[in-house]
Amino acid sequence: MSTIKGSLTIVYEPPFYKAIFERRFNSTYEVSQINLGPSEPKLTLIYDLVIHHWNRIIFFKQTVCASSVSERKINPKRLQRLARKSIQYGVGTKAQQTLQKQLECQKVTRQHNRRTKKILDQEKRYKLHQAKKIQKHKGPLRS
Repeated sequence: MSTIKGSLTIVYEPPFYKAIFERRFNSTYEVSQINLGPSEPKLTLIYDLVIHHWNRIIFFKQTVCASSVSERKINPKRLQRLARKSIQYGVGTKAQQTLQKQLECQKVTRQHNRRTKKILDQEKRYKLHQAKKIQKHKGPLRS
C-alpha cells in the first residue's frame, strides 16, 4: 500500500506571499509554487485554492534517492561530522532548489522552441524567395 504525503507552506518573499506545495508518492518528490499576491492571504483563499483549484496546480517532478541502510554501526562523532559536511549553504530548502531546476528547464525549452521557430521562419522565407525568383525568371503568366 502506498501513501501520498503533501504539505503546503506559505512564505513571504518580498513583495509577494507564495504558496509552496510539496507532495511525495513512493520515490517521487513533486513541488509547485503559486504567487498569492502582496497582501497576507486569508484562510478562505487558501481553502478555495486547495479544494477547488487543485487540478490546475502544475507540479514539477524529481525522483528522490532511496536512502541506503548501512549494516555497520557508525560512530556518533563521525555521524555528526558527516552531517555537518552534508549541509548545503546557499539557496535554501529542497523545494526552492527543485523550483530553481524547474525554472532552468523551462528556460532551456523556451530557448529551444525559439531557435526552432527561427530556423523554420528562415526556411519559409528562403523558399518564398526562391519561388518568386523562379516565377520572375519564367515571366508573366499568359492565358
